[in-house]
Amino acid sequence: MLGCARKGLVLVPHSRLNALRALAARQRRAMAGNTSAAATAASDAPCRPKVLILTGPTAVGKTKASLALAEALGGEIISADSVQVYRGLDIGSDKISAAERRGIPHHLLDVLDPHQDFSAGDFFVRARAAADDILQRGKTPIVAGGTGFYLRWFILGKPSTPPASPASEAAATQRLEQVLSWGGEAYAATEAAAGRPLSVGERWEAGAALVAALGDEESAARLRREPNNQYRLLRIVDILLQSGGRPLADQDLDAGTPTHYDCRCFFLHRPRLELYRRIDGRVEEMVAAGLLQECQLLLEAGVAPSSNCASRAIGYRQALDFLRRCHDDPQAHATEAGVIQLVKAIQTASRQLCHRQMSWFRDEGMFRWVDATAGEEAVLAEVLERWHQPQHEGGCGDGGRLTKEQAEEMKRYVPKLRLYFSGSDAMQRTLAELRQLLQRHKEWQAAQAQAQAQQQEERQQEGEAGAAGGEGQAAEAVSAVAANTAAPPP
Repeated sequence: MLGCARKGLVLVPHSRLNALRALAARQRRAMAGNTSAAATAASDAPCRPKVLILTGPTAVGKTKASLALAEALGGEIISADSVQVYRGLDIGSDKISAAERRGIPHHLLDVLDPHQDFSAGDFFVRARAAADDILQRGKTPIVAGGTGFYLRWFILGKPSTPPASPASEAAATQRLEQVLSWGGEAYAATEAAAGRPLSVGERWEAGAALVAALGDEESAARLRREPNNQYRLLRIVDILLQSGGRPLADQDLDAGTPTHYDCRCFFLHRPRLELYRRIDGRVEEMVAAGLLQECQLLLEAGVAPSSNCASRAIGYRQALDFLRRCHDDPQAHATEAGVIQLVKAIQTASRQLCHRQMSWFRDEGMFRWVDATAGEEAVLAEVLERWHQPQHEGGCGDGGRLTKEQAEEMKRYVPKLRLYFSGSDAMQRTLAELRQLLQRHKEWQAAQAQAQAQQQEERQQEGEAGAAGGEGQAAEAVSAVAANTAAPPP
């Protein structure tokens, strides 16, 4: 229908949308003229500058929405994505290219090398500095991304947990090793005592059991629901050891640095089935676009699988593991079946992330849920309308919960591969790419071995030269002594 934008079952007239855009433009002019553009969180609250927070599950459409909002509000975008912060991690993170940014400044993209770690605390410092800079220039900060932990820290401040230190992390690591190492405590409760190693699931369960034994049943239950985040497990053990086993829920994690922003928080959502289909399609497109090439470059840069933040990210972790298996046994893994297994593994992990994101933000009352299926214009209209309200109201309504019929439908969900199946063009291109990467890896290994041999030879030559020089100096000293002894006294 012309002249309207669809918003759920309601049609939003373009005249209303244009009025909201005009209101946003007046606000920008007021900010540029040093007129207060902030709204109060309550009628008697001090004036605080507004910051727009936009999040949602993976593949929901955050990037397009953030660009439209930045254009409407004269904003700049601060990325709240734990992977897009890394240079070179473009395909697997679905990073927006420079050409797609419409001239809108983006912050916290491509600021670290993949071997560097990046924490919620690092994001807190960098993102707040970027927001302050944007506000000082009369622009609107738009914090967009799906890493809930980052957003929580940005909005509420650093939690009042004991800070990590090299000593505390070493103590936590040692305690975990006591449980997980061969013959450790975890073996007493499993069949591993008979001689087999612990499985991945058993190791994670042992880590969660340690957290419970240290006094935090709630955190242990959460770890069981969200497995294999090794950093989180280590950090929880670190905190519990420092606090004498005081549960994290009792440590007032929200009592951090008070924020001076009026954060207007929005969560984009879609029906779960639609999200899963979008996720599955995106994963296939990422693999077809060259995810394996990115991961081979990571390996050549010395980034081992699951060794740091970048290599633990969904997509990269699975692809790095796949490449390493292919290097070890290409006949067994560099096959159609191996590629399909890789695609499905990334799809599964991505859908699990989507589920966790929906659950996480459903319990965050500060976020207003916005139906992304209504279309870009309707999303823009709803967010702009609430942006100009004197107070912000969150809530997910019915968006975060499945109906009985939807729950049954999700139980029957089966991924459908569109690009990757036996003999497909995408499959043939990826296998050809994989063969090239394996050959390149062999050449890289040979070059590394040659360089190491050359360095060893140079060190050996330096040692021999040093020894020869020492012998010459000793001979000269002996000759000098002999000459002095034989010479007559003056």
